[in-house]
Amino acid sequence: MRTLLILGCSSRKRGSARLLSAIDRYDGPAYRILRKYLRRNQWPQKLSVGVLSARYGLIGILKRIEDYDQRMDAATANAKAIECAATLRRWANEDHDSVHLCLGKDYLPALKPALESLPIPAFRLSGPIGHKNRQLKTMLESAGGMPRVNVDIEGGTGRCRYFLPDWDDLLDPAFDFEKDRFSGSTRGQRGDKHCAVLMQPHRMSDGILVSLAQHQSSKGPLKKLEGTETTSLAPVPLRPRFGLTDSQYLFGDPGAFSYVDQDEPSVSIDQSIALYEAYGFDFGASVDHIPVETIRTGANPRNLSADERQARVEITCRNAEVFIAKVNERKAGFTPVGTIQGLNPDQYGEAVPHYAELGYRHLAIGGLVPLSDRQVEEVVGSVMAAADDLPSRPWVHLFGVFRPKLQRYFRDLGVDSFDSATYFRKAWLRSGQNYLSTDGDWYAAIRVPMTGDPRTRKRLVASGADLEKLRTEEDKVLRLLCRYGRHEVSINDALEAIINYDSKLSRSSDNQSMKTKYRRTLESRPWERCACNFCRTLGIHMLIFRGANRNKRRGAHNTLMLYRQIGRRAR
Repeated sequence: MRTLLILGCSSRKRGSARLLSAIDRYDGPAYRILRKYLRRNQWPQKLSVGVLSARYGLIGILKRIEDYDQRMDAATANAKAIECAATLRRWANEDHDSVHLCLGKDYLPALKPALESLPIPAFRLSGPIGHKNRQLKTMLESAGGMPRVNVDIEGGTGRCRYFLPDWDDLLDPAFDFEKDRFSGSTRGQRGDKHCAVLMQPHRMSDGILVSLAQHQSSKGPLKKLEGTETTSLAPVPLRPRFGLTDSQYLFGDPGAFSYVDQDEPSVSIDQSIALYEAYGFDFGASVDHIPVETIRTGANPRNLSADERQARVEITCRNAEVFIAKVNERKAGFTPVGTIQGLNPDQYGEAVPHYAELGYRHLAIGGLVPLSDRQVEEVVGSVMAAADDLPSRPWVHLFGVFRPKLQRYFRDLGVDSFDSATYFRKAWLRSGQNYLSTDGDWYAAIRVPMTGDPRTRKRLVASGADLEKLRTEEDKVLRLLCRYGRHEVSINDALEAIINYDSKLSRSSDNQSMKTKYRRTLESRPWERCACNFCRTLGIHMLIFRGANRNKRRGAHNTLMLYRQIGRRAR
């Protein structure tokens, strides 16, 4: 059960033309106390916080609002009473055992009708402002927030760390692979968990990279909130969501590729700092803008001029300057990471001493994903040379690249960390390299397309296929694969059924090549040589290319193999 704290809005606000979450917009004493607590502690899992606003009525603390000037008076409070009553009753019924009010007497008429009929007790923090503030501090301290992780990663240690980018990779823990069924119809009913949690106790990364771009979409833990839903009362606890230990880190970045086609970043500096703070990130990257050569305006590509690309580099640098100044001013609880962009290797390298003068001890190289291996090599070399010339060598991270051919080069330069989903996504994006075995060989996963998939079904109907007959063959292939996994049928029996079914659904005519790849997979039985959670419990299902619950588990296995490779190279 959780405690519901209702704060009154404050006349003092942080000015910003962009929308800011209520916790960051309001700047009165109660909000400063809450933010100070969150600089030292993770958000208490037993605490929900709402705001009674003269403009918006009752909203969750994470609701993004504009800057405004409107005071609460008796007429406004009475006008909002009915609306507030419905919202407060709904909040009170959602796993809360008490309501605590920290607001002035002018706000009470808006809540009085609801308070008289609440199913849980309500308490008001009372007395002089100093006394109320002390009560609020005591309440927060007793809410049980865990201390924030002490981030002590330094540059130039010789160890390269790997961060797994999060793509909302939740899986059904009780998915029935034999019957090919979900354990429930919704994520909530199933209790879906992140693949890193389901892989435990095996550790598959040094941390998780989360893009703030998820805040702009309808999915993910940072999704947009209407403001009155219960999920707006407290941030999703990200560390438990990803199963992070105290020696693993939560790294936030703006997600520049999500707004690369826009003239300006869609995430503001103030928004990024507020999100990094509220969600307990250990590292937070400054807001950058990638100087790509081509963007899309609607359906049409457009080449950027040299001046337009240079303007993006300058936006990135200017944002980095303002970002670290605001982080220091607010005494933020996360470590700021300065993101560098450039049009050429020299420009990247020249930014390093400037960022160091600004106070950055952690840097990230952005804009590498579209570049060739040769270009990446030149850019990283320029940045690392400049970093080595500094009195204190900064920690340097590579955004979005792994580049197997350049790994030795990166290690020789002393790159400190990188993030990449390449091995994860290979599980379903490559025809012959879907599963990385414990001995370093890649194997093809065996494709068993789902006739029930809407896109596949539409294509089959258009071609005049017999859907009932294909469904029967689909079931036969799955049964044979399961029996092969248990050593009950021969490889030829399984392979013949696979190729026969595949030839009727696949749009590729290269069945002979796939047959060779499938035979190699089945003969080798690589899943039997792996002791990771997924291979040990799922067996041959790890090598079946079919649906997110199989494919993403295979991606998690590949990521574990990559992480172990990185560890062996470090030794």
